[in-house]
Amino acid sequence: MATELQPSPESLTCSLCGTSIDDAGYLPATDRGATYEPIADEAVCGTCGFNEVGMAGCAPAVDDVTDPGPDAVLLYVQRTDDGFEVVSVKR
Repeated sequence: MATELQPSPESLTCSLCGTSIDDAGYLPATDRGATYEPIADEAVCGTCGFNEVGMAGCAPAVDDVTDPGPDAVLLYVQRTDDGFEVVSVKR
């Protein structure tokens, strides 16, 4: 299973509310086998993910955020000193 983002985004902005994702959020990506290729312009902050996109109080699914292709995944990412780290993956 991949664990790295390639390319790794330096910053992410929520596609719904426009705020900078400074802590954690949801990032759609394409699973390339050894890495994940992020779709940064469709990222969603944690607040919008739970309240606007997913079912009330639930994390969103892949098709809630992006058009799911055969290799589409939804990553829950957390900001670190070095960028963003993949915490979990939904297929």
